[in-house]
Amino acid sequence: MQKVKNERGITLVALTITVIVLSMISIPVIINTSNVTQFNKYTLFKDDIDVLRESISSAFFDKNIQSIGPKYAGSLSFLNGSQNGLTIKSENDNENYYVINPNKLNQYLSTEMQELNYGEGNKNVGSVSEVYTGTDDVYIINEASRVIYYVKGISYNGKKYYRLYEELSKTESGITPGEIVADFNKTYTDIYGAKAKIPVGYKVSTKPEEQIVSKGLVISDANENEFVWIPIGNFVGENGQNYYVDFNRYKYGTQVNNGIDNNSNSTMYKNSSADTYYFYEAKNYDDELSTLENGGFYVGRYEAGSTVARTASTTNNVPVVKKGISVYNYITKEEADTLSKNFINNSNVKSKLCSGYAWDSIMKFIERTGNSNFLTTAQTGTGLTNTGTAQSINNIFDLSGNVAEWVTELSSNTSNTCTVRGGAYSVSGSLPIARIAKSSAKAVDIGFRITLFLQNS
Repeated sequence: MQKVKNERGITLVALTITVIVLSMISIPVIINTSNVTQFNKYTLFKDDIDVLRESISSAFFDKNIQSIGPKYAGSLSFLNGSQNGLTIKSENDNENYYVINPNKLNQYLSTEMQELNYGEGNKNVGSVSEVYTGTDDVYIINEASRVIYYVKGISYNGKKYYRLYEELSKTESGITPGEIVADFNKTYTDIYGAKAKIPVGYKVSTKPEEQIVSKGLVISDANENEFVWIPIGNFVGENGQNYYVDFNRYKYGTQVNNGIDNNSNSTMYKNSSADTYYFYEAKNYDDELSTLENGGFYVGRYEAGSTVARTASTTNNVPVVKKGISVYNYITKEEADTLSKNFINNSNVKSKLCSGYAWDSIMKFIERTGNSNFLTTAQTGTGLTNTGTAQSINNIFDLSGNVAEWVTELSSNTSNTCTVRGGAYSVSGSLPIARIAKSSAKAVDIGFRITLFLQNS
């Protein structure tokens, strides 16, 4: 495959995607093999465009893009379709599209870059002088907008991708605090330039202290359920401080890495090397794709709440995510999973029970934004309290010390195969990072937390 070069080296985004891809090379046969393969293809495609975009920005910032390669004369019918709810063709495109010639990039760049994963037509384009009519396995660029397209496209979960979602998002209109998003998920930009996608039917808080991504951006729906944005990837905070959070599971405190679980292809974490059991969880590639394309996900600002005080005999009711109400306890792991999935599920956003990946990404967000002491600060419980009455960090309440919270992470403990995170008021010295093996039985000191993932219709 043809190599391209870049004076600035591999970008953090490209490196991150490469790490994800490499981590999946040795994936054994698991239940969702098709999704893994498709996701692998998507990340390779994304990596290519990241590399090309960075290289072209360096090599052609002061040059006419016409010199990058021959004019593309093949079919452009794919531009009339839609991707992620928006028209594929950029509104800034003119009628001229050119095939990217990596050799042209090499003339202006000096540092070796990774090989292109797709675009077989690009490596042979150097022999074409003016007009290209070859294979559709090729990357092209528009003269006016400089948007890069992959003509052949990549399929993932029944959808076709021809360009990066980040580029599509640039055409969206921004929104202001208090404005309810009425059509497709829109982008909000805080005062420091950090961005968040706001789902249809939700609005950004009108309180200034709840409008900053690095401090915990708060949104709410029509019923005043509140969620906090967890940025994934690069984002900026006060004084231009740059942060980075990956969507992954992590070990904290005294926890240790015990290798890879073959069935789930996930890291086995123990609370200590002396433990005889470990915690594991297969990655959900739909969730990761959502965080990559949209730059994050949402977590309930509060533990799931109940409009009535619950007992062991209370039947299920609809959970809410609001301050100052009874905690939704006395619920089994299976019930928490079902209620979370049923909270909201449409073409714009879907809900689910917090996973180990989401929980640890929340912990990493808190750590990276200067609140690392919180992760190892024990919470001393004095009894069960209503939602939002205990500690808040990054505008998220009760991540430890009220009720422990069911997550989708699993335990190898044969008697206690489920997992709760955060510890409970009934456990002295509860930590936000805690992993505790439990059976799926309901209890007074166990609740749950809902997460939201944006969908790309």
